[in-house]
Amino acid sequence: MKKNIENRGYDIFKKKGHKLWTCTVIDSYNYTTTNYFETKEDCNKYVYYIWENEDSFYNSDGDRLLADAIQECVRMDIDRGVEPSLD
Repeated sequence: MKKNIENRGYDIFKKKGHKLWTCTVIDSYNYTTTNYFETKEDCNKYVYYIWENEDSFYNSDGDRLLADAIQECVRMDIDRGVEPSLD
């Protein structure tokens, strides 16, 4: 995946009658992500967060991330008093 800073873009808007702001961010790798926030300021922070951390998203070890996610799911099951199951 080739990085090109000119790919970056974002869109922040709030639909009429909705409580949350929609924040769509395109990073330098041309990957689009959308999230929802209570304030426009939080949307702005999210844009910068994505852009500042985009390299770590693509340069991290995918297997390690998956293992950490599974471990967190197991920990959440244990905390809720449920026997962990990955079925």
